[in-house]
Amino acid sequence: MKKTIVAIILALLFIINIVVAAFLFVDIQVLAFPQTTIRVDIIEINTDEIILQHDLQLYNPNSFEMILENFQIVATTTTGEEVTNLTIDGGSIPGQAHRSYTGSGRITMKGNLSDMLSSTITGVVGLNIFGIIKKTIPLKLTVLTSLKDALKKISIPSISVGAEIGTITRYAVNLTTEIHVSNPNPFSMFIKDFILNVTTETGNNVGSFRITGAQIPAESAVTLQGYGSVAIQALNAKRLHISLYAEAGATVAGINKSLPISSDIDIAVPDLGQFIPSDKPLELALDVDLTRVRGGLNGNMTLEVINPTKIPLIVTDLAVVYYGVKNKQKYFVAEGTLGAGELIPEGTTYFHGDIILLYSKLLNFSGKGFLPESVFAQIRASISLFGVNQTIPVALGSYIDFRPLRPSQ
Repeated sequence: MKKTIVAIILALLFIINIVVAAFLFVDIQVLAFPQTTIRVDIIEINTDEIILQHDLQLYNPNSFEMILENFQIVATTTTGEEVTNLTIDGGSIPGQAHRSYTGSGRITMKGNLSDMLSSTITGVVGLNIFGIIKKTIPLKLTVLTSLKDALKKISIPSISVGAEIGTITRYAVNLTTEIHVSNPNPFSMFIKDFILNVTTETGNNVGSFRITGAQIPAESAVTLQGYGSVAIQALNAKRLHISLYAEAGATVAGINKSLPISSDIDIAVPDLGQFIPSDKPLELALDVDLTRVRGGLNGNMTLEVINPTKIPLIVTDLAVVYYGVKNKQKYFVAEGTLGAGELIPEGTTYFHGDIILLYSKLLNFSGKGFLPESVFAQIRASISLFGVNQTIPVALGSYIDFRPLRPSQ
């Protein structure tokens, strides 16, 4: 009897198992492949590495639980070099549920930023019911990532420029520049030589020069000093426009990349008089040696000019105007010229000339006597530079005692 009961029970279990298996077989045949999304993000870059994050999103569209096994992500370059190998723990996904898997890898590589990174995900998804029936499906996906995405993480250095006019020579104007460069990136950068083009407000080019570049540490700033010169005609402008251009470069994960940077600045052109120090102005001294000649007096003039600056100034329209002075009133007598010439930088220059003071011009019958009480000599000149339209008008006067020339009373 017992053997009969056992046989019946085994037969029933066998039938149930066959029926269940049949239903499961039908379900397995319609097992839907999990919806899979993979995202590869560059989360950090530095001088030596690119850090990638792989985010694997899976959705189980089936009504039964799925198992996940042996998940692995392998990233290779276009040359086949393996740069990342990640293993992701498996697990299970309930029916009609989502699950995500995330893994990060550090990539150290050399090459061209046009290279593509191939990330291949392999693993097994399947169904395991009561440990009796197991159905698995191999999973393999490949996603391509351009390493150009790394460039999106590079910030262009910020720059600020200062410039001022320095010393002046016969043919050029020296400029002093200061460039402040700030690197906000977590890796060092290098700046190639700066090129500075200088134009006037009307667009006329007056010169260009270079400033040596430098290495900028990560998240730091440097200040570069530079000197250059432009044509002396730059002083004819009201403003000078300086356009600055350079290339900023970085080595990211062993990959070299350059980025263009530029900036502009305007500086006002100062008056020529600002280049003559107030504590050391031009010094002019006129000496006149008067002798009697027929019909008047001959004046032998010597003008001494001391130029304390390093600028080769030019004096033009140099003349001496003589006035007779009587009863505190001036009247014109004569005008003599001393020519023109260069004022020696940090030196003394002499100008010579002669003039005739006619008695007919000196005579003045107002008040006592017929000769002036004194003679007032006024020096007039224009100070400038070769090729420059700016001028500094100069006027300086001195009295000449006329009493020794008066007839004895």
